[in-house]
Amino acid sequence: MELVESLNFALQYIERHLLDETDSERAAKHVGLSRFYLERTFASLTGMSVSEYIRARRLTLAAQELIVGDQRVIDLAFKYGYDTPESFTKAFSRFHGVTPTSARRMSTLLRCQNPLAITIKMEGVEIMNYKMEQMDAFTVMGVEKSFHMDSSLQEIPKFWGAFMQEGLYEKVCPMFGICFDADTSGNFPYLIGEVLQPGKEVPEGMVTREIPAHLWARFACTGPMPGAIQNVTRQIYSEWLPTNGTYEVAQNVEIEMYSEGDTTSENYYSEVWIPVKKKA
Repeated sequence: MELVESLNFALQYIERHLLDETDSERAAKHVGLSRFYLERTFASLTGMSVSEYIRARRLTLAAQELIVGDQRVIDLAFKYGYDTPESFTKAFSRFHGVTPTSARRMSTLLRCQNPLAITIKMEGVEIMNYKMEQMDAFTVMGVEKSFHMDSSLQEIPKFWGAFMQEGLYEKVCPMFGICFDADTSGNFPYLIGEVLQPGKEVPEGMVTREIPAHLWARFACTGPMPGAIQNVTRQIYSEWLPTNGTYEVAQNVEIEMYSEGDTTSENYYSEVWIPVKKKA
């Protein structure tokens, strides 16, 4: 359960630094995890990103101060990390459903995000089918675009839609969807493409990337896209990685492998590949 312990240490760090410029990059560094790994696991376990959680905690505390104290809205805005009262009011209204001024004037229900503590409880979990395979290094080519971790689940399917609509599948086979490591801002490259065969010319506008040799855990997925593969990915990070006891992530890359066929079919087959290594 080392991963769960690290996640809880990260949550404790976030709570201690809520009024600082804390984010998932700082929390991950504090507990010795990569930002990519922390974000993917946290989202799979909680259903929200780290930044969404931080924002919810800050707005919860801001509301508590607002209704029991006499601080000005502008002071609360600066205290909880907002550059202007307007941006604070917009975020407060989106989260609580009322403006700060209305919340202070009337008795109204406000949302509360309590501090999280993560535990793993296995009940009625679906069986996961996977195999371990040692693979040599290979090169992929395709179309690449950057996404932010907060919105990637919504935006990547749109990227696939645009890829198909523009007929890019005529230039490159959409065999893979690959997530690469995130930068310090939480943005990460996502590539739609195929294995680059020796001697094949790379079409204009396409990029290439090297995938190092690894031991891969390859998880089977059956069902329509994108829901089926998103569900399996959540299972990997929320169930298999925290509890398998033997393997941990070896590199911050994640590969979706797609077969030919009707992606809306209940029987459509795909896979999620995670590079792993044995725990020390």
